[in-house]
Amino acid sequence: MFRERRAATRKAVNTRAIVVWSDGLKRAFAIILDMSETGLRIRLDHEAEIGSDGYILFDHRMEPFRVAWQASRSAGLQFTMPLEA
Repeated sequence: MFRERRAATRKAVNTRAIVVWSDGLKRAFAIILDMSETGLRIRLDHEAEIGSDGYILFDHRMEPFRVAWQASRSAGLQFTMPLEA
């Protein structure tokens, strides 16, 4: 049986984003698949290993993150600062 382990409820979204890491030297285009107050799940346009932290640009926002997990072109990113309303 599936057991939800996330602290916050996620809602499905379909938003374009840019993931930036390595002090701004590396970036990749992505789609945000779902998001909560504490983080989000993305699908990269191409395979890339995201560094341990960075920031993501979407909807006129810039949110710092740390990588919670990554597998191929998918990744879970945890916000390192609270998401502003």
